[in-house]
Amino acid sequence: MSQVIVIAFALLILIAPASGFASGSDETVLRYRGEYTYGHEVRSFCPAINSQCYWVGAGTSAHVHATLKKLATRPGAAPYTPVCVVIEGRIDRDSKRTGFAEDYDGLISIGRVYDRCDETDIVTQGDLQHHRWLLESINDNRLDPDTLHGMIPELDFGERMTVTGNTGCNRFNGRAMLREEFFVVERMTSTRRACPPPNMNLERTFQQVLGGESVISIGANRQLTLKSGQTVLRFRLFDWRQ
Repeated sequence: MSQVIVIAFALLILIAPASGFASGSDETVLRYRGEYTYGHEVRSFCPAINSQCYWVGAGTSAHVHATLKKLATRPGAAPYTPVCVVIEGRIDRDSKRTGFAEDYDGLISIGRVYDRCDETDIVTQGDLQHHRWLLESINDNRLDPDTLHGMIPELDFGERMTVTGNTGCNRFNGRAMLREEFFVVERMTSTRRACPPPNMNLERTFQQVLGGESVISIGANRQLTLKSGQTVLRFRLFDWRQ
């Protein structure tokens, strides 16, 4: 009997989540850019991607709390002044909230703090979601719409990092992923129509970059850049609603 208990306990250890986040969370771990507020009765984070605010709750380590406090109470900052930070965390809208947390839209467990927004170049899911980007150049060579018969490659990001668009020839869809400074589109599927050589050549380059890990960055001018080996793709923001 004791051996069965030991084996069962070992299995629980193997399948238990290793992230340190609360198990009641209803979303995956994502990066967020938003405002953190610290005070005597406040430990809140409001992601820029939506209009909700969350109590920084269970699953957030003492080290992370200390880091956030340090960023929010820097010299010269007035009490309860929100500070823009980039974090990695998991939102939980379902678990019961008590005390000060009852006044918020849910809980957020923060596992990592990158830095203040103006001190880090890390790209978040919120920087991409609900935005449309048109390919502007490859290796600083601007695309010619006439040569490409008006088919300019684009990336259109939706909820939960779904991504659709065209490759300069075919329509495609997939799931975008961010890992540290790297970007990749997984489970990418596309139509299979034939196109003129300029479009087909562009499609091959475009798919190679999206299908492998590329370094992603967004400049101050809202230019999205993907670098993969010797290939550099630069996109300009072109939302459906400008």
